[in-house]
Amino acid sequence: MTDMQPKKMIILDILDILRKHTDENHRLSQQQIQNLMESEYGMKVDRKTVRRNLSKLMEYGFNIKYRGSDNEDDAIIRNSKNREETILTDWYYEHEFTNGELRLLIDSVLLADGLSKRYRIGLIKRLEGLSSKYFRSEISKIDMDIYGKVLNSEIFMTLENIGSAIADGRQISFHYCDCGLNGKLKFRLGSSGKKKQYIVNPYQVISQNGHSYLICNLPQYDDLTHFRIDRIKDSQVFDEPAKSLRMLKGFETGIRLSEYIKSHPNLWSGEPVHITFQCKQYMMNDVADSFVTDLRIEELPDDMMKVHVYASESSMLHWAIQFADAVEVLSPQSLRDQIAETLRNAIKKYGS
Repeated sequence: MTDMQPKKMIILDILDILRKHTDENHRLSQQQIQNLMESEYGMKVDRKTVRRNLSKLMEYGFNIKYRGSDNEDDAIIRNSKNREETILTDWYYEHEFTNGELRLLIDSVLLADGLSKRYRIGLIKRLEGLSSKYFRSEISKIDMDIYGKVLNSEIFMTLENIGSAIADGRQISFHYCDCGLNGKLKFRLGSSGKKKQYIVNPYQVISQNGHSYLICNLPQYDDLTHFRIDRIKDSQVFDEPAKSLRMLKGFETGIRLSEYIKSHPNLWSGEPVHITFQCKQYMMNDVADSFVTDLRIEELPDDMMKVHVYASESSMLHWAIQFADAVEVLSPQSLRDQIAETLRNAIKKYGS
């Protein structure tokens, strides 16, 4: 390294020290920055050099803070001859993400579909690098093996293509897979025995039941459907413009997709209808988790409650079966009949 190169690097070295060693709860004086410059970079710099480069970093727009920069009452004031002088100390870097926000992102990495153990660890370490050395996600205490094996390594390319297609208002094509008996993905085949190609109008990516889904429309129909993103392969963005959501049945007035999700718990399809059911009040958490907050509750005697929701009958059928011993659907009658028939068939299988 030449003699001139380290001097040009001083400002970057100081920035690196602040990013690595400081946050709002861990601050450095100019003297401590000088000491770290010498111990970590072998550079002896004077106080004026440190102060000048700190000022340049702030001038260039970096999130450099010091005591009193946000609140003058916290500043240290020293009387110097005939004037007051503010002591600039307790320097720190205000990181782009709080530790709580980073932990939220790390949790998202842990729950994401299709990532290998090695990739999860690498991505989490990069997220840790967005904070100071004092931030630790405790990844060493996490059993990474419980997050499943990689079934589809194309998931990032798939997400990129879906994002581009949605942003540009274009259709997207792909092959879709099902889980085989050996636990591996197998391509869904068409009537010809070849891989079935899907061409869809994409609208939104959502997370439901621990998985990511593409909410979209098959051009030959006028309703919505969905595909699990980690089961999509060979995706390609088409030049063909996507059909507007307003052209679909039930979305003519621009109803938000969030309304669709609320009325289709577990993403079962079907036309939403008014459904009432009763159950014990202790089930309120399960009800709220499944139907969000778009519901109406009537309190009944004996710690019971009556719930009014708008949902598709198929989604409600499967939800009610999960809680068959605690939930009674009151209306519509057609749904009561479907549930009764399903339970009768189950009794035939399990009855003695």
